[in-house]
Parts: sequence; C-alpha cells; structure tokens
Amino acid sequence: MTTTIPRENSRRSFLRRGACAAGVVSAVAMRPQLAFATPSNPATGDALVIVYLRGGSDGLSMTPPINGAFDSYAAIRPTIAITPDQALPLDSSNPNVVFPQGLDGVVGLHPAMFPVYESAWANGWMAVIPASGMPDAESSSRSHFEMQAFSERGSAAGSVQSGFLARVGSALNATGPVVGVATDNNTNEIYRGGRRSFNVNNLDGFGLNGFTNRGRATSAIQAMSAGTGFINTTAASTIGVAGTLGALSTDGENFPNTNTGRDLRDVTVMLKANIGLRTAIVNSGGWDHHDELGTAADGRFTDRTTELAQALRAMIDSLGPEGMAETTIAIISEFGRTVDENGNGGTDHGRAGTTMLIGGGIQGGVFGNDYPDTIAEDPDARRAFRVLTDYRQGLEEVLTSRVGVNGIFPTMAPGTPLGVVRT
Repeated sequence: MTTTIPRENSRRSFLRRGACAAGVVSAVAMRPQLAFATPSNPATGDALVIVYLRGGSDGLSMTPPINGAFDSYAAIRPTIAITPDQALPLDSSNPNVVFPQGLDGVVGLHPAMFPVYESAWANGWMAVIPASGMPDAESSSRSHFEMQAFSERGSAAGSVQSGFLARVGSALNATGPVVGVATDNNTNEIYRGGRRSFNVNNLDGFGLNGFTNRGRATSAIQAMSAGTGFINTTAASTIGVAGTLGALSTDGENFPNTNTGRDLRDVTVMLKANIGLRTAIVNSGGWDHHDELGTAADGRFTDRTTELAQALRAMIDSLGPEGMAETTIAIISEFGRTVDENGNGGTDHGRAGTTMLIGGGIQGGVFGNDYPDTIAEDPDARRAFRVLTDYRQGLEEVLTSRVGVNGIFPTMAPGTPLGVVRT
C-alpha cells in the first residue's frame, strides 16, 4: 500500500529575551542551508524531528507482546492488556519490512496507531524498537525530572550537560536562520548549550506580540537596535527571524486541531518553506497514566495514541514521499511503565518503553537486542520491564547515516548496529 503521501512591552525585556537567542541569525544576512536541498542525494541532510511523549508512555500498550510473552503479560494486566486479535500485526506478512534480530511477530502495535500503520508501516518506513530506554548501566531512575533531563542530554553522566539536539546543531555547523525549533515556550533541555534554536508556540499569529500596533513596535525596535554591538545585532537578528516565521502560512494544511496536530503542522510548514530547519522537538503531554489507562477501544491511553497517530499521518501526507525522503521522526519517552497494572487500572513509573522511527530513509521493521519469551516478575518488586535495547542505538544510526553527524552520544556503550537505516 502506498500513501498520498512571549509578551512584555518594554524594549529592555524584549532585548533580554533576544540575548538568549543570540545564535539566531538574520534571514536576510545569511544564506540558508535548506533542509530539502539535496534531492539528488537524499541519503544525507535529513531533518530530525523528535516527538517526545512526556510522562512515560506505556510501551507494553503501544507495542504489546502477541507471541510467547502474551500469556504472562495478560495475567499481570487483567483489565488493560491488548490482546493479539486487537493489536496491529508487526510481522513478515508485510514484504517491505525486516526483522534482523528475529523479532518477527513478537509484538504488535496499538490499534489506535492505524493511521500510521497503513501508511508508514505499510510502506516500510517505520522502525519499532520495543523494550528500549536508558540502560541501567547509566541510570535506572524512575523520576520524570531526572530521566527527561538524561534522555534529552543523551546521557546520564554529570559531565554531559548540553542537549543532544544542541550538539547536533553544533556538529552540522548549520547557518540557516532557524536551525532548531521547539514548538512550545518551555525550556527544552534537548537544546541546552546550543545556538540558532528558537521557541515557536503556534505559527498562526507568530511575531512580536504584546503591542497595540505590532508594525509600529517592530519598526521602533529595529530603529533602536541599529548598530553593531552585541545587544543590537542580537535584537536585529531576533526580529529578522520573527519576520521570517511570521510570514509563513499554515493555510491548506490538513492537520487535526489538537496540540500535537498543530505542533507537527508548524514543523511541517517550516520544513517545506526551506528556511534551514534541521532539528525540532514536539512535546506531547499526558502520558503519565497512573489510573484509567483503559482498553484497546477506549480510555486515556487510546485517546492520547489516537491524537498522536492522526497528527503523524497528517505530517506524512503533507510532506509526501519527497519530503519524507529527507525527514526522520523519532518518537521517544523518558521511560515506560510497570508491567503490572495497579489498583486504579493504570500503571506506574517503570523502565523500558518503545522507541519508534519514521522516515523515507528508515528501514521498516521490528528491531532490538532481545525480547523476553515470558514477562515474569522482575527482581524489582514493581515488575519493571527491563531495558534490553539502548534508545540511542537507533538514533545514533540515523544521526550518522541520515543527518550526517557523529559522536553525539559520548557515553553510549558500543554495540552491533540494529539496521534501522535503509541501505
């Protein structure tokens, strides 16, 4: 099957915010490095879009075991287990996917992911890595705060303080006006220590806000910022970027009117506009399901997964085959959940979850170092699903072979490549 495919009014406060974006370069002054500038060589220069499932997404619901481990999984989850007949099969019935580590038919996909299943999976563009996460050798923490910081830095070592997308931007030495984007106004650890990253909370109406007359305010600040000093050039650059992004239109984009839908829409528009975007993070919240996780048909997990899948499908369709040939979407979370359901019909903070990679340069299939034949009680009394594959393994392959950078994860233990990149 193929697919059709922030608001203070004073100059001082504005300049203070501008100084924080000192690496942002005027679109007029610099020639952009285009994300889709290499159609003759699509194996290099991918834009990397991280979709972060905040709260700890339940990997055993996203990719439930449907083979040998199902009986033990179902016994530990008497009311929330996804059964094999409900799960979407991830097996060799699809000739476009591979299973180099032998995980053919071992796990399935949550039925709410069908919009992505019938497009990316069917085309062989979707790699699924179950039982993945930060290895215990680096950290076995179940703290949201700690694990989000560690996963965004790509390391639990105290010596690694920068975000891994910040390191990607530095390694690329990209000169476009907006190299990295976070689609919210939060401080994202993933861009810590980087340059030329920007927070864009909704392209519609984006610009210099908080003034009665935006045009007059922009002109006044431009005049006050004339000169060559650091503050002056920073302010001018920031206004230039605001103008570039504010000129982009989301008209004609058919995305769901949800938070994730709007965020992926904005990233898609920026990619298609060729303003030099190479990395982005979209934060999808609401995955901390301590209660009422639900069944395959309804419940909080199904609601969140439906929103995610519809937004991803809209991005795939909007970019089309040419855009997807130079885009990789990585779906990660800080950790998974406990195997056993709790007394409130939910799950608690666990360890391993599921990582997914989607893109035209991705080799579809199920990958991982191992998967258990039975999900027995872990020595940990809370039955944490063990991390069997480092979540960075697939990302490292994408960064090296698709994005064109090396050494982004300095503390990752060497291992055999999974094979998630199409050759």
